[in-house]
Amino acid sequence: MSWPLRNFLGNHLPTRRYHRPIFLAASISLLTSLTLLGLITIMHWGGQEALYRDTQTVLRQTTQELMRVLQSRRGTLTFIRDAINRRPDLSLPQLQAIGASATQHTRHLLGTGLIRSYRNIHWWFGPESLSPAQLKRLNEAMVQWGQLPGVWTVPSTFVTELPKSRTSLVMWEPLRTSSYAHSAVIGAFNLNALLEDFVATRLSPHYPVEIANGEQPLFRSKDWRLASHDHRLITIEYRLEIDAVHLILRMQPGKTQIVQTLSWFNYLVIGLSLIAGLAVSGIVWMLVARTWILQRAVSRRTKALRRTLERLRQLATTDELTGLYNRRFFLDRFAFEYDRAKRYHRPLSCLMIDINGFKQVNDWLGHHAGDLVLKRVSGYLKPALRQSDILARLGGDEFTIILPETNANQATVVAEKLRRLRIPLPQGQQRIPPLSLSVGLSCLDLEGSAQTQEDLIQAADKSLYVDKERHRYTSATPMPHQPVAPATQF
Repeated sequence: MSWPLRNFLGNHLPTRRYHRPIFLAASISLLTSLTLLGLITIMHWGGQEALYRDTQTVLRQTTQELMRVLQSRRGTLTFIRDAINRRPDLSLPQLQAIGASATQHTRHLLGTGLIRSYRNIHWWFGPESLSPAQLKRLNEAMVQWGQLPGVWTVPSTFVTELPKSRTSLVMWEPLRTSSYAHSAVIGAFNLNALLEDFVATRLSPHYPVEIANGEQPLFRSKDWRLASHDHRLITIEYRLEIDAVHLILRMQPGKTQIVQTLSWFNYLVIGLSLIAGLAVSGIVWMLVARTWILQRAVSRRTKALRRTLERLRQLATTDELTGLYNRRFFLDRFAFEYDRAKRYHRPLSCLMIDINGFKQVNDWLGHHAGDLVLKRVSGYLKPALRQSDILARLGGDEFTIILPETNANQATVVAEKLRRLRIPLPQGQQRIPPLSLSVGLSCLDLEGSAQTQEDLIQAADKSLYVDKERHRYTSATPMPHQPVAPATQF
């Protein structure tokens, strides 16, 4: 935010004496908004419950009415069955006349006939509206049904799928006379047309409905909405079972007068809520703007403080000259590694390093050259160690290395590698030979319980002095007395 805008907001935002009235007005507006939103929620919940109950009632009545329609269709075949049981001597022309009369006077009845001995099917009045492929599929389904155990003893009903997305409802009425042993009167109905006619004449168009045989839809209203398009749809279903027929009736709430009234009322309440919300937003924005400015200032100061703390932490743990860890960090980290090694019985080693002839370099070449030598030594030591090793400068020309997970033999190898290092002096001082390192070594005795971390440091320090005696410069080596040229950078 620019300074002119910030100054404008600072000059025109409400002062402290106006905060209480503004807070009171914002609270009233917020309470009003919450009340209106709660009223919307209650009305929506109540409307949903009312729609659910009404739709459930209508669907239950529709299911019962459909059951009566199917049972009335069965009554036609029951009449033919009773006629044959009373007069088993009826001739074939008489049976064909009865079947034709029943087919012509019963809506959606495709044909009637007689099935005998599992396979022989005689249509008295054949389903003329079916194609040869559809009729063949229908006959095969009836033969398969006749082979089921007990099907010749009780009336039954089943559904069969025909080609070209047609479904047939077959009703089966077994005969009881000896002349018709293992025989039954059969009737085939066009189930798709029957359901479409039933919904058009018996159900209000305000309620979308779907009738399915399992997962296969048999009829679906034009206003039916798929659940994938709107996951919040209310869909209620009932199951209709008549013998082997299992139909599922699903219904959705339609656009009735009650639904329209609830929608208009919800729109009104939502409009009032928006007005109240805008009022709250306008009032609260004035307070939030100043708070945002203060937060930005606090954030900038916090970031600056974090940078300062990070810098202080780095200065507290890092040697400023070489960039290595300092004595304080070494002691803290060595105590941690010592405790870990003792607790888990893991090897631990410590190396003490001193630069041979460093005092003569300071005396003869100057302290600036000595600082350059310290930097060069740290540069030679880092590549010679592992990433897990801790290298620190104790002070002066003394360095120390913590070697976790390192036993005495491995530490000896590292010490010998460091002793073989030769650090050349800065350019322009080639008349003085390269410097070498004295290395002292100590290892943690896992069997000795009385050994402390101070003992390890002292042991490494004593070992350093023993090794330094072997590499000390001889006093017989004369150094040049001419003026010393200033040392240069690496």
